[in-house]
Amino acid sequence: MESADIDRSRARVETQQITIEDAIRAGRTLFGPAFAIEAASWREALKATYRRRAMETHPDRASALGRREADLVREFRAVADAYRILSALRGVPVPARASPPPRAAARPAHPRPPASAAPPRSAPPRAAAPAPARPPPRPAAQTGAPHVRPSVRPEDLPRRRLRFAEYLYYSGRVRWSELVEAVAWQRGQRPPIGRIAVELGFLAHDDVGVILERRRLAGANGIPFGEWAIRLGYLTPFQVLAILGQQLRSQRPIGQYFVERGILGPDEVEDVRHRIVRHNVRFAA
Repeated sequence: MESADIDRSRARVETQQITIEDAIRAGRTLFGPAFAIEAASWREALKATYRRRAMETHPDRASALGRREADLVREFRAVADAYRILSALRGVPVPARASPPPRAAARPAHPRPPASAAPPRSAPPRAAAPAPARPPPRPAAQTGAPHVRPSVRPEDLPRRRLRFAEYLYYSGRVRWSELVEAVAWQRGQRPPIGRIAVELGFLAHDDVGVILERRRLAGANGIPFGEWAIRLGYLTPFQVLAILGQQLRSQRPIGQYFVERGILGPDEVEDVRHRIVRHNVRFAA
């Protein structure tokens, strides 16, 4: 079976498993409580709304928003799941709402005729009602583009340096929602800078709380923890560089996300890395 046929089959199965309750819940996650699945406007605004909500819940903005990164990771994934559900329904009819079976109509009570009454005349036989026409078959669900778009050429890629997941997206190997999920997956494994500083002996455990509290009181939540610790004299720039390097080494390579989900084969990861190097060398500063 061709890869495009496989994608279409998967889309049909996934769409059949989506209920209208799932769609409404996803719509409220992206558009808010006023979302109406029957309206047509959400289909045109889906992609733009998803990108805005992805930016609002991106884990990298935890410091700027003054929120816990773990909370944003959870919201980020919920937004991505909602987009996947609505994308599957974007070009197909709204799934039917589950409803209880209809009740049998109650028969009206007729008084029994008296014994002396003449028997009623038999009504002439009525022609049998024609069988109701069978509804036309529903069209198959339309799926999005396949994972690989062979028409994308190297010269069609953005004229700037690209990271691994960005290259996969712009070259047509993954969808936008998959790129977002991969970033959330990798960020979710990254330990906080304060914890690493304590493990390396650069800070005491109480120092982390003091730095966070002084940053909050100064209204400087948008300043990264390491930079604020340097301003307060708790860390040196060299120590912050060492902490960031340890943080980077603590997270798994983002390519592993695509391998675990069957989007890339293990042997394809190295090939993609070579392609990224050849692309980026053209735009080296």
